[in-house]
Amino acid sequence: MQTSFLKGLAIYIAAELEKRPFCVVFQDALEHCWRGKQTTAAERNIEIQRFAESHGWSATLLESAFGTRAIFERRQPDAVDYEGT
Repeated sequence: MQTSFLKGLAIYIAAELEKRPFCVVFQDALEHCWRGKQTTAAERNIEIQRFAESHGWSATLLESAFGTRAIFERRQPDAVDYEGT
């Protein structure tokens, strides 16, 4: 996992979530932060979920013929495990 890429990604997602309720991140950007060759898809998905949760977001991962996409959203205050700021 590349720390500088993660910081940049977090800044980007936070800015997008200020404008709209969700932010889509495509496979190319995800691969910069979570190198597919170093981890399995399941491990990468867990790392992306942890990254999202550490910022108060949720992440939905979608696999398709066009590649992987992660959709980040702010966690809702009524969510069971919400730890809002």
